[in-house]
Amino acid sequence: MSEFDELVSRDGVLVAGRFGPDWRVADQKSVLLFNEDPVALEVMSSFCASIQMLLTTMAVAMSRVSAVSWQPVNGWAVSSGVYSFAMHGDRFALGETAKLGSTDELLELLRHGKP
Repeated sequence: MSEFDELVSRDGVLVAGRFGPDWRVADQKSVLLFNEDPVALEVMSSFCASIQMLLTTMAVAMSRVSAVSWQPVNGWAVSSGVYSFAMHGDRFALGETAKLGSTDELLELLRHGKP
């Protein structure tokens, strides 16, 4: 049983998984109706790597002008149109915005390492 089975069983969650060190999807679980598309997974990987790099760059800059450490960037979430996405560490989840309670709930589940 995958560590992502319980998360994907939640209403609205389409796919959950983990990125490898090269930002490729290393492990993932998806609902039966969600078609796994290698190109879509590659685009998602690039998107996540870019956002993580942007946030890390901002954290480095803010740490230089603030007494509070902004590093490391541990997680983030975005809700945009039909889909919402959350990431914490190397774990991620993608779901349907209308069916999810909030991206905060999704991020919290990833943050605590609980599917």
